[in-house]
Amino acid sequence: MSDKQQTPNGLVDQLVVKAIEKRKLQQQRMAENNKPKLEYVLFSEFEVLETLPSKNGKTTVYHLAKKAEPEHQICCKVVNEDALDFARDMLVKEASRLEISQHPSVAEFIKVGTEFDRPYLMYEWIKGESLADKMSRYSGKGFRHDHIAWLIYQLSGALEYMHTRGICHLDIKPSNILICDNDNVKLIDFGASRYIDEAEDYAEASLKYASPLYLKSGTAKPKDDVYSLALLTGHLFLGAIYGDGWLNQLNARRRPNLIPKHVWTLLKQVIKQPRDHGLTAIAFAQRLAQIDVRSLEVTNTAPIFTNLRNADLVLTPRSALDKFSVGRFKYLEAALVASVVAMTGSYLYTSNQPEWKTIVASDSRTQDGIGSVKPAQTAAFIAQAPWDIEAALNDMSNDVVSLAPYREAYQVQQLKLSHLYRSRKDSIVGQHQIAMNLAPSLNNIRTELVALRESMLMDGHIQPSTDRTLSNTMAILNSVTIEAEQIANIAGGINHSLIDSILKGEGEAVDQYIKAQWQSNQANAYFYSQVLPKSLMNELNESIENNVRNHYYSKAISEIKSAALFFGRTPELIAKERELRVARSEYILFSTVTDRSIFDENKLTESLQELERNAPKKFHEVSDLLNRMAADAIDSNHQQSTPSRGAIAVQRALQNHRLLGES
Repeated sequence: MSDKQQTPNGLVDQLVVKAIEKRKLQQQRMAENNKPKLEYVLFSEFEVLETLPSKNGKTTVYHLAKKAEPEHQICCKVVNEDALDFARDMLVKEASRLEISQHPSVAEFIKVGTEFDRPYLMYEWIKGESLADKMSRYSGKGFRHDHIAWLIYQLSGALEYMHTRGICHLDIKPSNILICDNDNVKLIDFGASRYIDEAEDYAEASLKYASPLYLKSGTAKPKDDVYSLALLTGHLFLGAIYGDGWLNQLNARRRPNLIPKHVWTLLKQVIKQPRDHGLTAIAFAQRLAQIDVRSLEVTNTAPIFTNLRNADLVLTPRSALDKFSVGRFKYLEAALVASVVAMTGSYLYTSNQPEWKTIVASDSRTQDGIGSVKPAQTAAFIAQAPWDIEAALNDMSNDVVSLAPYREAYQVQQLKLSHLYRSRKDSIVGQHQIAMNLAPSLNNIRTELVALRESMLMDGHIQPSTDRTLSNTMAILNSVTIEAEQIANIAGGINHSLIDSILKGEGEAVDQYIKAQWQSNQANAYFYSQVLPKSLMNELNESIENNVRNHYYSKAISEIKSAALFFGRTPELIAKERELRVARSEYILFSTVTDRSIFDENKLTESLQELERNAPKKFHEVSDLLNRMAADAIDSNHQQSTPSRGAIAVQRALQNHRLLGES
């Protein structure tokens, strides 16, 4: 059939499809129109205590109190009637991200619903004051340093938890932080939140606090929240300076008097490198928490909290040391101190030098002028980091004779490592590729799952159990995705990022990254060569002891034999096996003689032989004791007219063993 003949049929098919789609859309609109109006239902069950319209005009937040229980108060965020469809989608997504991010320092999620004419989100009503209101009330004053550190620490805990669940808040600002009456901190408003590495067409964020790289790329990173946290911290130290004045101060070269030196260094590190500062939210808070206790008396005084209950769990007070002044000493004391310093100075300098340097300085010369270098000295030298070795070799370049053994040892070490790398290069490259592919694959799965959940929520056909399962699955995927990204970084598959950093003039940061990865790999090598084998041995010992406690001696002995195949027949394993064989024999014999468990004649004979073979001295003591116990049991049971099967069996086994030995 020709194309001309097919064309009418194709047009008909298209018209049919469009008609069906139009009909479905009409049905959907009719269903939406037939749904109950949201406000009618809300206002019939709740009293409206306050109405808070949003700045963007798309949503409204109602502060509600249940009519039968006025003390039961909640917030309900609803989409305005004239809002576009994308605003409805955004509210459902906000609810999903709030639910996944539940933490003690995050507003409590209650419910999301789509059964009425518009979607709605219910969350807890927080009794307290926003940080923005506090800043306005104390305008022009900086807040107390310890209060700031405690606030940031609570916020960072919430952010760190959210980041492990794959969520970035992206709108950290004073108006979104509430200080409860009990001094707890609550983070609210997840309207701008995004999944990590996920871009969306529409985004809301405060331009004064948002990371410039987030605004530029449209994709979210956990470090974007740390950037906002740093800007907020600077704002709190400087006080409520309106406009962009406070941000200009943070970008200035000179440190403002209201900001301590260590805080200034920390803030500049984050602000200058929005996504390359290398700090998690918790790491930022821990650095900030190193408070100079003396500064509390003379600088910022405005309070954030009523008290600092539990703040001592995170703050790290440190007092500034008084400058050394000889005038504090009498002349005799000063002379004594000076003499002690002179006597010990050279010793302390020498003892603090690297081990290899001290060795070289103290090496005695042989008759032919060549220094004698011990193997331990060479090992101490090449155990250093490569950059330290290179510096040492350059430092010793004038002393060719002393340098030779160390240079040769280093060259031999590098040659062996290069052979090892070449032999395993394909495997290493393959591992790097797997690590690089893992995170994107997990991200794709997570994106599909998120889209599925939100689609089901919009359709209103999701069951509570299904919703919980989807939320839990997304949370697991988020955690695994973050771990996969960390694995990719460890694997070294970030060449492009490093090159970009070098071209930006951040070579020092790249150098620090490479050194950190080298140190991490060295630590891993030690882990696999020393820590892991010991850990395996400890777990095997625990399993063996657990079997012994349950009297599973044969199973424990079998585990020792398996361990010996890996660790070798070490003296410890040999002694442990002998000890267990003795314990098993004693258990069988004494259980039988007391009628707790009666073993057959062959088992009793084997136990006696094994006891004699592994503990000859103890065998005679145990035999005498068993004979006495058997005789007493037989006599006692005879008087009570009860059988003594176990005692008779042990007595017979002892007699047979003795006769066997005499023959």
